[in-house]
Amino acid sequence: MSRFRKIVRIVWPTAGLLFMLWLWLSFQARNLPEGVMDSDTAVTITESNTQIRFQPAHNQSAIGLLFYPGAMVEPTAYAPLARTLAEAGTLTIIVKLPWGTAPLNSHEEQLWQTTQEIIAEESSIQQWVLSGHSRGAAIAARTIHEHEDSFAGLILIGTSHPKEAAFSLAHAQIPVTKIYATEDGLASQAEVNANRIFLPEQTVWVEIEGGNHAQFGYYGRQLGDNSATISREEQQAQTAVAILTLLNSLNP
Repeated sequence: MSRFRKIVRIVWPTAGLLFMLWLWLSFQARNLPEGVMDSDTAVTITESNTQIRFQPAHNQSAIGLLFYPGAMVEPTAYAPLARTLAEAGTLTIIVKLPWGTAPLNSHEEQLWQTTQEIIAEESSIQQWVLSGHSRGAAIAARTIHEHEDSFAGLILIGTSHPKEAAFSLAHAQIPVTKIYATEDGLASQAEVNANRIFLPEQTVWVEIEGGNHAQFGYYGRQLGDNSATISREEQQAQTAVAILTLLNSLNP
């Protein structure tokens, strides 16, 4: 029995460490298109401790997009989507979550401070749309609930939020788009539909048939997710179209 306990003491922590390593690796950006993080004649890309900026080189719209990543997902996993939007003329800024997931209220407050600083610095942008994926979308929903006047639109991607009356956006006056995937194992269709009451009646619902949770970014398989039946490229393309549709609707 004593020998068995010794084995358990060795195997259990080792298994736990290996599992944590697998989780960390699965959230790292992977299979990014070649050159997606390189500036060129169409898009200028800069990165700091708090953001990754994708700036159109020409014909920039007066409407900008702020994007909150999913929990623990490496922010560059959303670079292909951000670059696509920038190439279409939209200044797109991936705002990094404190500690990778903003686990505490104080971290969300810190994120809001960063968001405010970005908005204040960009005098060329007249209106901002807030977006996010998964945990980032949940934070975006709460941000709109508290600071709706600061934004012209909201785009929620791969999330079942808002999902409680305390953060209901049912009476929000800004345009809202909800993008969800039929094979998403973390924000299922059942959950998304059950929480429709917490979004405005005029919300635009975009269903991506065959998409899953992880393919909204370029990172590894996520625990609890289902297998997608369409390619990551196709899911990303449909997501970009849905985002641009809302952005274009705000242009005078």
